[in-house]
Amino acid sequence: MKIWVEALTPKQILLFSYIQDIFGSQNVFLTTRDYDLNANLASKRWSRHFLVGRYPGASSIAKTRESIKRQEKLIDIVSSEKPDVHLTFVSPDSVRVAFGLGIPVITSSDSPHSDAVSRLTIPLSRIFVTPYFLLEDFEKYNRLVEVVGFEGVFELAWILREKPDPKVPRELGLEPFSYALVRPGEEKSYYYPSPAFATRMPLSIARMILRRTDLTVIVYPRYPDQALLYRRLLSRWNNRVKILEGATDFVSLEYHARLVITGGGTMATESALLGTPSISTYPGELKVHKFIRKRGFPLYKAPLPQSFIEKLLLLETGPGERERYIQRAKKTLQDPISVFAREITRIINRNEN
Repeated sequence: MKIWVEALTPKQILLFSYIQDIFGSQNVFLTTRDYDLNANLASKRWSRHFLVGRYPGASSIAKTRESIKRQEKLIDIVSSEKPDVHLTFVSPDSVRVAFGLGIPVITSSDSPHSDAVSRLTIPLSRIFVTPYFLLEDFEKYNRLVEVVGFEGVFELAWILREKPDPKVPRELGLEPFSYALVRPGEEKSYYYPSPAFATRMPLSIARMILRRTDLTVIVYPRYPDQALLYRRLLSRWNNRVKILEGATDFVSLEYHARLVITGGGTMATESALLGTPSISTYPGELKVHKFIRKRGFPLYKAPLPQSFIEKLLLLETGPGERERYIQRAKKTLQDPISVFAREITRIINRNEN
């Protein structure tokens, strides 16, 4: 038995890494691309991985050319490895190769707004896994693929398994609960309205925190140009701004933050599950965030009044308060890794029969 996993983002690399604990690292291999912190994280979390291609940026021509190059390289790797099943979030490159080579595919997604990627991947899959609250958004695929829902969110996988460590912020020279964590939006993705929007709102809140409090601001950029922009525009507070330049234990970093501000969906979701007040600056309402808020986790949608953000920064903090939310997540939500393991086993058993 061999399982091929493709993960295109740090979130996916972390999410699928726990499959190794169930099926054995010798039976699972990862393909990923040069993007964000992928290479660094893959080397830390995976026993066997292949770095194939890169993220080409915003150009549609460049994206299409890179996709073709990646598929050719993936064919060589997969032909040599001979996997029995393929697991991915929604990678057009790997799904196309797996489908062409007759390898059954399990895809997953919590991003119905990413419609183009869904259309390129879900119809070629054997099984599609998504949270229950998104089933309606993906119902058009019901006649093409077996859709499996679960009562939870993908981020729960590492909330259940990773133990927050106060040494992580201290290695950055910070005491727990003495900083805010800021993550700009994915400005080069086709579903983001503009590069300016991706950076403006998180930057505005970061400035307010630096002006109104004595907290340090940790910036986690997606691209070198975002790092340069934030370093320049926050230079007035240079001694209280830290730009992350490599992979770290983000569960520990988020758990010990006073506040998390992010232009993406993943960090806001996982931080709120940890009990850390989290502000999403994503330009629109994500259903996953509605689900999290409805379950009582501290996730908020920007824009917000300055006075409200200041109140969030004054909320009671500490391991006891954070643990209360983690226990709520454990008791009320379903582990996605158990769902993936069940579906992988089901496909392999079908093949053997």
